[in-house]
Amino acid sequence: MSENFHANDVGWSVWEDFCDNNSVADAEIGKMGWEITVLGGGAETLTFETAAGETFLRMLGAGGGTGDGSVLSLAPDKVSFGPNGGFCRFAIRVPSISANVLAGQLFRIGFSDVVTTGEPAVGLWVDIAAGVVEFDCASANGDVNVAASGPTSILTSGTTMILGTTYDCEIRWWGNNGNADPGPDSASLTMNGHVVAEFKGTVLLDGAETLEPSFIHWTTATDTLEFDVFYYEAESRRAK
Repeated sequence: MSENFHANDVGWSVWEDFCDNNSVADAEIGKMGWEITVLGGGAETLTFETAAGETFLRMLGAGGGTGDGSVLSLAPDKVSFGPNGGFCRFAIRVPSISANVLAGQLFRIGFSDVVTTGEPAVGLWVDIAAGVVEFDCASANGDVNVAASGPTSILTSGTTMILGTTYDCEIRWWGNNGNADPGPDSASLTMNGHVVAEFKGTVLLDGAETLEPSFIHWTTATDTLEFDVFYYEAESRRAK
């Protein structure tokens, strides 16, 4: 940690790498105590894995029917976004293993006010449907979303994840939108060092709106498909 960093720089922070001594069968897992919410008729199989010097959480679809999956979230309504900026970093992968495919997999990661497959009313997140990436922001003041557009070296057709590729991602927010309770006015999504989606001056999140760090994986039909999450790190900066 930099000698120029101080605890009073940060309004809130999250750090998780899924190297943990709890069983994934516990109600809460990881260093941060992520709460597991089961979606649909069957719980996914969650396992802590390690390979090549990395740890990650593997989420395996239950195969019970459309909408089966899991939400991992921290305490409800415990974070907010202000005008001083912040970031959320994470790494994700659809592993290239036997019978695993992009089709049928749905994933959402970032910040949300729901622990269901429903669209958040308040949030800032990445949506992935069959590998196709979209960046979303929702507020009572208005919603914005944009499809990813990146180099074909990292995204098929500039929009779609590549099976077996690990993506180091960063959501970043900044600026002052001038609300009575000001929040950021801009946000961007970077994947493997490339900005693939951005909102400039259109984010309407209010500083009084609350949400929670979360990620969700669910599948269609009776698919038993796998998705990996390597880490989740986030912080909001304080005014100084």
